[in-house]
Amino acid sequence: MHFLRTIQIFSLVEFLCLANFLLGHEQSSDHTESHSCGDQYSESCNIAKNGDLTNEEMFERGHMKPFGSHRPPDYIVEELPYMISPEDFYMNYVVKHKPVVFKGAVKYWPAYAKWTDEYLNSTYGSERFHMETRDDDKWNIPPDMRLDEFLSQYNHSNRYLVDEVLPDMRKDVVLPLCLRCEEMSSYFFVSYFWMSTGGTSSAIHIDTDENILCVIRGHKAVHMVSPVYSTYLYSDEARVLGVSDINPQAVDLEKYPNVMKIKYHSAMVEEGDIVYIPQMWWHQVISRPERQQAVALWWKSKPSLKKLGRLASPLQQLKSVDKEKYSFGNILAEYELWMQNVSDIAPRLECKAQQIFMSDYQFESDKIEDAPQTQGDGGHLEEELGLKKSDLDKPENNNLKPCDFDYTNKKSPCHFSSCWEEDETNNKCIRYILDYCLHYDDRGCVHQLPQLMTKLGSSEYKEIQQMPSDF
Repeated sequence: MHFLRTIQIFSLVEFLCLANFLLGHEQSSDHTESHSCGDQYSESCNIAKNGDLTNEEMFERGHMKPFGSHRPPDYIVEELPYMISPEDFYMNYVVKHKPVVFKGAVKYWPAYAKWTDEYLNSTYGSERFHMETRDDDKWNIPPDMRLDEFLSQYNHSNRYLVDEVLPDMRKDVVLPLCLRCEEMSSYFFVSYFWMSTGGTSSAIHIDTDENILCVIRGHKAVHMVSPVYSTYLYSDEARVLGVSDINPQAVDLEKYPNVMKIKYHSAMVEEGDIVYIPQMWWHQVISRPERQQAVALWWKSKPSLKKLGRLASPLQQLKSVDKEKYSFGNILAEYELWMQNVSDIAPRLECKAQQIFMSDYQFESDKIEDAPQTQGDGGHLEEELGLKKSDLDKPENNNLKPCDFDYTNKKSPCHFSSCWEEDETNNKCIRYILDYCLHYDDRGCVHQLPQLMTKLGSSEYKEIQQMPSDF
């Protein structure tokens, strides 16, 4: 009798819980919150819900139309009307790979008031800058040009200035507060100047660095796609890895139907705004047809370890299907999932040097002969042994080489000779790393593979896949 009573009570509680869940779900469905599908990386987010678009509707909206036309953006990038500390920026956005826009932060720069065509011409007119085309044609790059020549014709030409910020120009740039932290800025850090007459669109591509894009003049729309959707951008079929072959101006959904499965973030970046684009995220930058100036600040960050130490652990389940084994898209997706997995355990930064001008920082530069190198490429030598690259010149360290993999694992690429030879054997090294990473859960796999494979030509990529394995 008591047992029957218990069953009745349990059934009633279960019914009430189910009713409460259904009621809560019905109430939440009245809201248009884009995160209602839960985990933004879940495949269930791609399944049509009530009121969502069907494949037929997305095809009609997006076929041969600009990228993003197939559906409204699933995430509007958060906008902050104020700048934040480097600690908060790093912990809440960088380690979580969460895009953000800082409104009006550039309007306090000297460059915002000074960088007119007349000022740039009189001050830097004789300097030569690299050029690109307004449609971002990576296969037909125009020759370098003097700035005064560019300024005389850019309003009616297909030229887009893209080059490193000259050292003297940095006095007009105020390093954003969110980057004034030696634990970020002392690592590989470069700045680029972009200028055009607008009406431009980049290819859909990834950067292997973290990116802060600061808009001095003009307005830009930025579409961003998490690396977990890389295969839906046909990343493995691209002529150059990391640059999608999909035409963002007219997406052919018959040829690339999986684009309709993509959920994307959208940011409107107005004059004077700053947008953060996470490392390895696919993005397209679209500029209005008006005078455009921007400074991009790039730096490298590494994912935190899942647990203390750098030891690699064997994978429980090896990848067996060749198509998945060496998939660049899956490598990018695994990188992003690793980042999300360790974001909550990333150590907080100290950021002792927050009030320093950009001109006071050390940069790697092609513009200055024998410029000093910044940190960030020393692997275990820096992180475990406390050594710098300059220490390698000491006789007692002749046999030491920087390595991002588990140095104690004799099977790791740290001990594979082809990974320390000249660039022409680098493909052999990449193949070895791919095979090693099928067997070991090593942070080096997450950090190095996207760096090594981005910008590989498709013929090189196929060659690597077909190589005999040395592992």
